[in-house]
Amino acid sequence: MSSASRPVIAAPTAGIYIHVPFCRAKCLYCDFYSLADRDDAVDRFVGCIAEEIHRAASRVRDWRFDTLYIGGGTPSLLTPRHLERIVTALQQVLGTSRIVEFTLEANPGEAPEEKLRAFRDLGVNRLSLGFQSLDPGLLKFLGRLHDPRDCNRTFGAARRAGFDNINADILFNVPGQTLRRWQSDLAALVELGPEHISAYSLTVEKGTPLRGMVAAGEVSMPCEEVDAAMYARAREYLPGRGYNAYEISNYARNGRACRHNLHYWRGEPYLGFGPAAHGFDGARRWWNVRNLDGYLKRIEGRNSPVAGGEELDPVQLHNEQLAFGLRLSGGVSVTADLGYENAADFTNRYEVQLERWADHLALSGEQLSLTEQGTFLADTIAADLFLEGRKPVPHRKQRPPAAPARG
Repeated sequence: MSSASRPVIAAPTAGIYIHVPFCRAKCLYCDFYSLADRDDAVDRFVGCIAEEIHRAASRVRDWRFDTLYIGGGTPSLLTPRHLERIVTALQQVLGTSRIVEFTLEANPGEAPEEKLRAFRDLGVNRLSLGFQSLDPGLLKFLGRLHDPRDCNRTFGAARRAGFDNINADILFNVPGQTLRRWQSDLAALVELGPEHISAYSLTVEKGTPLRGMVAAGEVSMPCEEVDAAMYARAREYLPGRGYNAYEISNYARNGRACRHNLHYWRGEPYLGFGPAAHGFDGARRWWNVRNLDGYLKRIEGRNSPVAGGEELDPVQLHNEQLAFGLRLSGGVSVTADLGYENAADFTNRYEVQLERWADHLALSGEQLSLTEQGTFLADTIAADLFLEGRKPVPHRKQRPPAAPARG
């Protein structure tokens, strides 16, 4: 084999991500780039997004885009007029005729039915709703502005507006949350009936108010055993109610897996627009300045918003493909994805690791995947299989394996 010289093969399809940083309030746990009280900059921001899109024309002429994801922040705070300007720029420059999934994130209580209908008319065909919990006490702790009634109202409004593909984000491992409260959230969510559920463990991220509270001893996070028990409960409960666990933290009805996030997990190309957004062409990754004013200044000054970039060497590409791919229920192909000559080539190289993780990894033909037991240790197992001990480079919004992208 020569995994270290694995060729970069262009994927047949690619995604588009647009980052909208505006929020009504910053949640205490959130480390996505977002900011409140900047309504004054929305018009300028939309103009700059359109300009950045126009500049991308010459770089991606042979890319075929099939997904569009607008995240944040809270993109539903944009007006239909703002969204129309962005969509128009995309149509003119990149083409949207092949886009089959157009997702927009929205928060409960901040997306009235009339606005949702307008978004639907502009082509949005998938909503990702930031419920986070259906427990009023936990929502208050998390700093969310909505309550469970808002979740139900916004979900109903989305249905009436014509959305038949809805994701709901929900958190576990929240301070004060018990296994019983988590089960209650899961049951209420299943009764509501979204097509997709993203269930994430709350992590204490650097630079967040939650990190400071934990460090000061004001808040205690649940123990690892409780975190694992909550994860296990979701893995047991949701598939039994028709939600396929197609990725470690994501569950979907048949045919409703998030196509956009699959681009990330499969190592396929994507373009990113807006402050803190990332792009990837299969070999090189780049990222925009993580500051709204800096982004606006660069675009309006006819300068590039790109703050940095890197060429990924074959070893790093191998490791990222492995780490992301193992998150998927189908795993990765050791030949097509990792570049080994055949399954025997792979097993010869990893004989010690495969024996060590015999109960956690399954190799069927050329397909390597995690067992259910293995999903609890996905990052540890992937790291043990990395070439030369090099880890994937974290990049924001399109999250690394330890903290997956939102649904």
